[in-house]
Amino acid sequence: MTSGPTGPGPVIPPSSAAASQPGGRRGPEWLALLVGASPEALAFRVNVGWQLGDRVFRLVVGLVINVWIVRYLGAGGLGLLGFTQSLVGLAAGAGELGLESIVVRDLVRRPGEASAILGTTAGLRLAGSGLALLLSLAAATVARPGDASVRALTLLFASVTFFQAMDVIAWWFQSRASFPPFIAARSAAFVAASAIKVACLLAHAPLVLLAAAIALEGWLAALGLLLAYRMQGASPGRWRFRGDLARQLLGDAWPLVLNSVAVVFAMRTDQVMLTLMRGEGENGLYAAAQRLSEILYFIPVALSAAANPGLLQLHAEDRARYMRRLGRLFRLLLWTAVGLALPLSLFAGTVTRLLFGEAFHASAPVLALHLWAAPALFLGVAQSNWFIAEGRQRELMARSLIGAVVNIALNAVLIPPLGARGSALATLLAYLVAHVLMNAAAPHTRPLFRLQCRALLPAEPR
Repeated sequence: MTSGPTGPGPVIPPSSAAASQPGGRRGPEWLALLVGASPEALAFRVNVGWQLGDRVFRLVVGLVINVWIVRYLGAGGLGLLGFTQSLVGLAAGAGELGLESIVVRDLVRRPGEASAILGTTAGLRLAGSGLALLLSLAAATVARPGDASVRALTLLFASVTFFQAMDVIAWWFQSRASFPPFIAARSAAFVAASAIKVACLLAHAPLVLLAAAIALEGWLAALGLLLAYRMQGASPGRWRFRGDLARQLLGDAWPLVLNSVAVVFAMRTDQVMLTLMRGEGENGLYAAAQRLSEILYFIPVALSAAANPGLLQLHAEDRARYMRRLGRLFRLLLWTAVGLALPLSLFAGTVTRLLFGEAFHASAPVLALHLWAAPALFLGVAQSNWFIAEGRQRELMARSLIGAVVNIALNAVLIPPLGARGSALATLLAYLVAHVLMNAAAPHTRPLFRLQCRALLPAEPR
């Protein structure tokens, strides 16, 4: 069976140097993830650095363009754009099939079967994209019958899901702890799409053309990933679809499929409910704040993606060390979230007025609530590794479903009196329930809950 070229193995996050100090004294061990002197620590920092560098670049460029788009469209236009993107997002949650963690795990464990794993996964993702297209168009027709603009925007955004089947290439790079190639490919797509967005804004293009420019980034990213893959000496022409492997992947991943649907519902239902219950203007206020708060959400994804291959390998070798390192990751992410939320929420009013204008002053409390939802969300991203490593995908699915139900119920209660602020509060509470409090409910997840509680301490207890 043909596989891609060989390369470096998974990066294992460094062990703490503080743990070997005389007398067994422990310093803040989580700092070893960032300041260790070993080759593994250096590789970890390189991967994280590429991801953070990419996100900082996107932050600077994307912030300017997003602010421009918000001011250009106003609350109503932004609300319509966010509404259609959320409709597609709800449908795409089912189409993505929740395969990423399973595929990365299998590529780490069975690199010799890469061609079959990638080919089978890409085939499943394409089938899921067809399902997402049908579901999103049906939802648009039901939600806004006779509204041609909503259908056109929905079709544009749904088309991107077909190109996202090439995300399997990024997963292949992740499994090899080789982040620069696929990050560079996606960054190039971002630059090209950003230039086209600017051209549309300067030309005062209609909303549908601006939406096409937004969708273009996904199309270009797929082409960039293919080029990066070919430059490694590999080729999608060697991929093979295997029915038995497809059944195995779906058997492993079906809880994650429902988990993905639940997560997407928790993140996207708010905009749909806001639009239907309070109108596009109120959703525009919410969407403006969300465009700022979501900038921070790359942090747990970047750090966890860099740490996951090594954590998965360590889980099979030494459970005690695995839990210590997972605890250090919890502490790093939790304090990062708190360190960002505290100052930014205090100046939320100034930030929203400065960036979006006085018309969006009501977005400030929404932004503050979103920022304080980050600590629970950051912990939730990090703890997914434990559920995957333990083979407890069904429990991960169950807590995400509970979180989605809590979020929808709270939205239904809080949106009528509070509007966008109520929806933001619902999100905060749902994340807290799903990612933290649920761990205290079952005996086998209470060690996770204790790790999360200990993460509140700035340093590792002695």
